[in-house]
Amino acid sequence: MTDKKQDLSKVAKRRSKLVYESFQEEPDDRELLFQAAAMCHTFFPRREPEQEPHKLWKQQSGKFVLYITPMAFPDPLTGEETYSGLPYGPKARVLLANLNTIAIQKQTRTIEIANNPAKFLKDIGLTDGGNQLEVIQDQMHRLANCVLRTFYLDEQEETGDTVPIITRTKRTQWTSQITLSQEYFKHLSDHPVPLAKTHLAALSNNATALDLYCFLAHRLHRIPDGKPQFLAWKTIYDQFGGDYDRIRAFRSNFVKVWKLVHSVYTDARIEEKGTKGLLLYHSAPPIPKVQIISGLH
Repeated sequence: MTDKKQDLSKVAKRRSKLVYESFQEEPDDRELLFQAAAMCHTFFPRREPEQEPHKLWKQQSGKFVLYITPMAFPDPLTGEETYSGLPYGPKARVLLANLNTIAIQKQTRTIEIANNPAKFLKDIGLTDGGNQLEVIQDQMHRLANCVLRTFYLDEQEETGDTVPIITRTKRTQWTSQITLSQEYFKHLSDHPVPLAKTHLAALSNNATALDLYCFLAHRLHRIPDGKPQFLAWKTIYDQFGGDYDRIRAFRSNFVKVWKLVHSVYTDARIEEKGTKGLLLYHSAPPIPKVQIISGLH
């Protein structure tokens, strides 16, 4: 028990250090990561779903709908049909943002990953604990063996796209090369959402915080100045509260998550309206526009 407490204390201290460093960092000095716009409204599961590994998973946020379908592949030893399951949790989110960034900055769908796994983990800011390599390898394998379908619903029509994230992997003991699908790469290139790498590192143990951060990074600077937008708790619950049976329990935890996100994204302006909802105000994005332009080259 003592060792576990000491380990948790070390992780907590590192998280506090990351939050402090991100707070001290000037906006113009922030290193960029990118997320696809579709993944700022709908999200991977926050924990591994309690369902059969071959079953479809659905998440809806307003008019945005995401389906994730695990794809079968042959077991390398037996040749039998098998499934790796769905990508989930904070590590899948941070991993995808880093893969996105490499693809955008190098303008290529094929991504060469460091042959040194420890270096790769360090590069993407995941160095907590000794099992990180196994976790990232597992999440990369899950990403490579699923297909996303994104939909936008309105009164006139339903539009949908089928988007496998990864179409090809090259692996021995460690995945050394992946190729993003042409469909996903096009969406990513057309609609990249810039994020601060230090912010993601500071939030990298909390999937809900990462989802809220990405949502706000995409949404707040688009709100007209002087015309705040109201989100009812029911709307917020539908988007972020899939793990909660009761909206009251969700609301209590979500306020804590918002405070954590605000500790790094300090320019985000949100006002709590008690049990009614949240009021979102126009806010500067985490990454200044000038830096976004330089980050794309």
